[in-house]
Amino acid sequence: MSRKIVLLMLLAGLFFSFNWASGQNPEPHLLKGFVDDAIQKGYAASVRICVYDTVRKMNIPSYFSGVVVSKEGHILTVAHGVQAGKKYVAIFPDGKEVQTVTLGRMALKDSNSRERHDLAMLKIDEPGEWPVAQMGWSSSLKVNMPCISISYPALLNRTLPTVRFGRILRVSNREGFVHSTCKMEPGDSGGPLFDYMGRVIALHSSCGRHEDENFEVPIDSFRKYWSVLNTPEDYKSIPEQVDEIGVDPFSEGIISLSYLENLNQSVPQPSQEQAGSSVKVTSLVKEKQVNTLGTLFHINSKNYVVSKNSLVGADAKIISGDNMILTDIVHKDAANDLVILQLKGELPGGLTPNHLTAVPDSMEINSLGKLMISPLPQGKKVSIVSISHLTLPRRLSAGYFGASAQFRNEKIILNRVAPKSPADSVRLKIGDQITGINGRPISRPEEFGGELSKYNPGDSISVECVRADSIFTAKLLLTLRPVGTHAAERFDGGKSVRVDGFKKLFAHDANIKSDECGGPVFDAEGNFYGINIARFSRTTTLAIPADVIRKTLSFLF
Repeated sequence: MSRKIVLLMLLAGLFFSFNWASGQNPEPHLLKGFVDDAIQKGYAASVRICVYDTVRKMNIPSYFSGVVVSKEGHILTVAHGVQAGKKYVAIFPDGKEVQTVTLGRMALKDSNSRERHDLAMLKIDEPGEWPVAQMGWSSSLKVNMPCISISYPALLNRTLPTVRFGRILRVSNREGFVHSTCKMEPGDSGGPLFDYMGRVIALHSSCGRHEDENFEVPIDSFRKYWSVLNTPEDYKSIPEQVDEIGVDPFSEGIISLSYLENLNQSVPQPSQEQAGSSVKVTSLVKEKQVNTLGTLFHINSKNYVVSKNSLVGADAKIISGDNMILTDIVHKDAANDLVILQLKGELPGGLTPNHLTAVPDSMEINSLGKLMISPLPQGKKVSIVSISHLTLPRRLSAGYFGASAQFRNEKIILNRVAPKSPADSVRLKIGDQITGINGRPISRPEEFGGELSKYNPGDSISVECVRADSIFTAKLLLTLRPVGTHAAERFDGGKSVRVDGFKKLFAHDANIKSDECGGPVFDAEGNFYGINIARFSRTTTLAIPADVIRKTLSFLF
């Protein structure tokens, strides 16, 4: 690149920085511009990686993330996702799969500097042209610089990556990692973190319990060890050979936006009317007082609230300021976990059918990265659309059985029983054959999982079993799934009980708590986009899109 071009690019960066740094309030369309640049420049190069079984000639479904950074097919990822001697397949967002070879791997701690290295490099092992993401420089990062994540969380288990927005909290912590607010969880490891110019600045490595504790391998570490990482070796000590890191031509113009520290307050509310559409709902669920949120509608001179069905029970009341209004349940849409309550009193404001007739199609791909605002009875939460079209079959919301099985000799045989699980409580054992559940014969693997998925936490089931030559029936109570030990499972507020079994959703990266579901979601222009229905995981909140809400409410029009 010529010096003249570099100078022009640097001046452009300085002009961009001045205009942003001088503004006091965020412009939503410019915030989205950051995300759009990263999507345009890095999305296609962000890959899902899995082990390839060379004997059975098949992919092993245990995934992590990475990014292609050279036309020769170099893929950067993290060492804790890679094992020496394994063969890996990289899967692009367009579905193309390519074989890779494992090059260098460094999972080391420097005893002198206390820095940890979590570096690995793969390389595409076949000819072709690949989408490539540009590498940036972590040495030029600034606190409060915007950043964007594109990676593949394992729990969501999608073939397309998710997008998240955040900022740099620390350029380097005591172990040498970049600290950002772009949330991550298992499966995201090795996924790229981009700057607002769409350059790779770090790779996801680990997270803490707090949602702002996300730690990334700085891209300069890959620049520093580029030559040694190109050698197929699992390094046991810090290599002596290092490369020049180079200088970021935009380092003088890198922006820092102080209002990102409190983005929820900095982005303006769509309107007073829309802010007032988020109300608190309280009711009795299994004789326990449960609170959640609801979305207020004004239809044909009557007030209605749409909320999350599984969190609304008997004696439901709407709380708005000092007002407490009784309700009647007029409709349940169990498939979408929605309930419609009619108020026995009046509340000002609320959405009207007009908000539902002119809604944008939230399922369009151009919604990816779109700025979203979720009003709360007090305040709001700002996010971006992570995935614009989702279908989630029922799996994680089913009652917890606590045992897995394998198909062996034409039989369903238990191969794992978790300690203190419902299966363990009735003394089911490894080696027991399952022949039926609640009187339904079970003889195939899909029948075992399919039948168990029909039941909820708190349901009682009977399991017909054979042990040696004895036939017996075990009666047990299914429970909630236990919270995992990984830090990503222990975030504030936790997951919703029902998180799947939906045909049409979009996902965004707001930290909506499980008791904040049921409230509305708008875009920055004030268009109603849908209703938050579940906190799926540390990185993901699910929302029912507006067109589904319209169908649920259509009988009232």
